[in-house]
Amino acid sequence: MNTSANDLIFDLSKTAFLAIDLQKGIVENGTLLPYDNQTILKKNQQLAAALTNTAAMNILVNVDIETFRYLSKKNDVTQNSTSSSTPSAAIPKEFTDLLLAPALEEAANTLTITKHNPSAFFGTSLDLQLRRRGIDTLILSGVATSNGVYATALDAFQYGYHVIVAEDACSDREEEIHRLFVEKIFPRTTRVRSTKEILSAIKNTKDREQQ
Repeated sequence: MNTSANDLIFDLSKTAFLAIDLQKGIVENGTLLPYDNQTILKKNQQLAAALTNTAAMNILVNVDIETFRYLSKKNDVTQNSTSSSTPSAAIPKEFTDLLLAPALEEAANTLTITKHNPSAFFGTSLDLQLRRRGIDTLILSGVATSNGVYATALDAFQYGYHVIVAEDACSDREEEIHRLFVEKIFPRTTRVRSTKEILSAIKNTKDREQQ
């Protein structure tokens, strides 16, 4: 992973932070690796706070998991699962609670996007909302690294956005999978940086704008 922050020069008015699927029922359900749920939440809170009430956008992306049952089950993982034929239990109301929402409820630059697929772009108004605001740079985080974050990053690349993945603000159910994506797959289409590096670049941008 490139650990340089020198190429992170932000125009905050053209930047959006997308936190993917940070819902209570996802982040607090099962083990996250290599970063646990509290670490993920803390890193995402730091990123959101750094951009709150600036010219940038904070975009909270949640997923309507109930609609996933209509997607194709014809894949090896699902068909090899012993629970694939078991009816889904009722999804508790608090499952969809967005963990960053309380801290951002007073922020003027926050938008929520509900998705029904792994990517935050597919079947939503996200691209429209970004383009009408002149945004061309996206900072991505969330869970899971190999699912919602990757699908969104790939679509963003294909739409022509500059993408930065906050590596330690993402996590997965398997550490090996997370490492594979951040070390081998994401660098082909994005810049992978630490939360610390991104926060430093945001601070430098703010300092430069105040001069």
